[in-house]
Amino acid sequence: MSKKLVFFKFKSILRESILLLLKNPFLFVPKLLIAFFYGVGTLVAVGLVKELFSFSSFSTEQMLSFDFTSFFSIAILLMLFTLFSFFFDLFFNGLYPILVRLALKKKLSFLDGVNLFKPKIFSVFLTGVFLWVLITLVSILESFLVIYYNLSKEGFVLSFLITFLFAFLFYFLYPKIVFENKGIQESFCSSVFDSFKNKKIVFLLSSIPFIVSVLKLILAYFSNDLVFLIIFWVIVILTGVIYSIHSVVNQIAYEKILAKN
Repeated sequence: MSKKLVFFKFKSILRESILLLLKNPFLFVPKLLIAFFYGVGTLVAVGLVKELFSFSSFSTEQMLSFDFTSFFSIAILLMLFTLFSFFFDLFFNGLYPILVRLALKKKLSFLDGVNLFKPKIFSVFLTGVFLWVLITLVSILESFLVIYYNLSKEGFVLSFLITFLFAFLFYFLYPKIVFENKGIQESFCSSVFDSFKNKKIVFLLSSIPFIVSVLKLILAYFSNDLVFLIIFWVIVILTGVIYSIHSVVNQIAYEKILAKN
């Protein structure tokens, strides 16, 4: 497939997705809510990391007066909040393909979507947990290599490349879990195969949420500044909007690309 044809297909899928969202604005709501949850979690996590790094430069008096109880209480609450957000996100990752397919048929109903999704909830949750474990293991390996070979600068870039690679390889994972009668392992393999088979268009599609996530993380680091904090929350809202578009794009791409293969 030529670059011109790939870009034309990309624009066509994106245009159809935006039009579908404008006709069904409810499809914006779940991802906006999830973006808000992750936004809160990101700010708290970045604040804790900053505090942890500053601890190494504390004087003895500052170390003795440091409120460890408060620090670890916030850390535990953050873990629980992140876990809740993770499963909430997983739920909608699996539900969106059904909602989009209903919207394409002009039969969008949240309750109907949930009822159709019920038989697949366990598979979607198991898939999400397996994917998280896989990402964690790769991240641990990457951290080990960065520390062992002293690649601090390169490690930062490598982390983003790994994140993008996962987004690319498993781009069609959730639609496959929801709509195809395959096991989890087979769905993973099938997603990788179809992503490589359609690598040019999937590369473009995968870049949409990745760029926004990177920008949000950078702004979160500078969130102590009021201007950056305002920009951060604007980005969070835009993230919700873009992830809504991406969720619709994902399903429409699945319908248009894989249905023809």
